[in-house]
Amino acid sequence: MIVRDWRDADAADTQWLYAREQEFWVRELAGDASTAWREIEQARTTWGLPGRIAIDHQRTIRGWTYFMPDGETLHLGGIAAETTEATTALLDACLEAASVPPRPARVSCFVPNRADGFEPALLERGFVCEDYHYLSRTLAPPTGEEGVLDADTWRESDLLPAADLLHAAYGADGRHFAPRGTLNEWEHYVRGLVERPGCGVLEPAITRVLRDGSALLALVVATRIAPGTVHLPQVAVHPSRRREGFARRLVEEACRVAAPRGARQATLLVGEKNTAASELYAQMGFQPRATFIAATLAIS
Repeated sequence: MIVRDWRDADAADTQWLYAREQEFWVRELAGDASTAWREIEQARTTWGLPGRIAIDHQRTIRGWTYFMPDGETLHLGGIAAETTEATTALLDACLEAASVPPRPARVSCFVPNRADGFEPALLERGFVCEDYHYLSRTLAPPTGEEGVLDADTWRESDLLPAADLLHAAYGADGRHFAPRGTLNEWEHYVRGLVERPGCGVLEPAITRVLRDGSALLALVVATRIAPGTVHLPQVAVHPSRRREGFARRLVEEACRVAAPRGARQATLLVGEKNTAASELYAQMGFQPRATFIAATLAIS
């Protein structure tokens, strides 16, 4: 397997790779990532977004990945590979890039499982991994407002209170989103969620916020990932107010509001270890569609 810098690749090849990923996102994730692929291609050709392409000895592309440093972390933005050999070659190439000064403190990813043998390869190299289940639910026109909370929609001023809420809600379990668990990291994460399209375009009118003065007690963020699909990338309740039904009722309210706005289905992610949330979403009619892998490797 030959691994090459994708910045030297022909645009026709990268467009073919994006088209295959777009097909997967539409079919399996009910999402339209075409805008993201255009931005990635622009970054590749203008300022040199780093990435690698794996090619076999018949000169056939077998996989690709791209990655980007962000503070102390090198993020793998995605990795797709048809064979285990291509997967390991690409992953090793990323780790080799991470070994060049200035070295990051960690390498991490939160990506769909699109590479053959990806999780075993991560574990073999010392990554800490967790599977996240990608779930979806068909939305029906609302029939009533039973159980609806007196919740607000998103405001720009909610960014810092949302970071505070997630910091409290996740605690030590939030390493995939805030590696050191600091408020600054959570602020950076929330800002990326609501200001950049990586998880879809923010829907302030569908996002649901439960307030206590200037603080947030609970939050359901909603983004649009396709004309007919609303994604809920964050569902959080303050630890002091859990087991009061806030998560269920806010998710139901977000779905109720999304349906008249053209959404035919809602999607979300839940960690495999979060059995309580998994059971709740199953009771609400969410069904599994795909698996994402969250992984982190500390660089010594």
